[in-house]
Amino acid sequence: MSGYELHVISNGKLGWTELAAIATKIHPYVTAIHIREKKKPMDEIFIGLQFLLETGIPAKSLYINGYPWIASSAMLGGLQLPGSTTLLPTIREIYRCVQRTGISVHSAEEAIQREQEGADYLMFGHIFATKSKLGAPPRGLEQLRNVAAQVVVPIIAIGGITPERVRPVLEAGASGIAVMSGIWEAADPLEAVKAYTHELQRMEAR
Repeated sequence: MSGYELHVISNGKLGWTELAAIATKIHPYVTAIHIREKKKPMDEIFIGLQFLLETGIPAKSLYINGYPWIASSAMLGGLQLPGSTTLLPTIREIYRCVQRTGISVHSAEEAIQREQEGADYLMFGHIFATKSKLGAPPRGLEQLRNVAAQVVVPIIAIGGITPERVRPVLEAGASGIAVMSGIWEAADPLEAVKAYTHELQRMEAR
């Protein structure tokens, strides 16, 4: 896997068996598989996560969106928090055993604040137009470049990123990318992951 990061975000459309079947194939090639299931209740997410672990997906490969206690108790690889989170320092203090804590940001000002609060990485987007953000204008490469220039922690770019767009995104200062539909909805998710990984490795070799 490349030194650049590849985060794969679940799309909320798959059952746990289907999600596990894909995750089992792709986890060796990615930095993290995010469990982002906004429409599922907490208890179902916890049970689903246990199922993923039982199928052999390493805990270090799994990040949970929200639910710090799940990230801590299951010793997951990371915790992703929404930009609306108001108590990041408190969460980090209580859940010290969480390996990485990331948070979504939408501006340079937010990025600076969250870095000061102790975030291990920042997720910034959406960079390009995407079906999941219909009607919302993309922030684009220039805003990404501005945010990346303001902080030291890794910036993970998200939103409409295809393999062809990996190079300009990384050249704008991102430390990695996050992908949703480009992998889960691909005809062959493993080949899709490999296409992204190939582009990340090409940039790493420059």
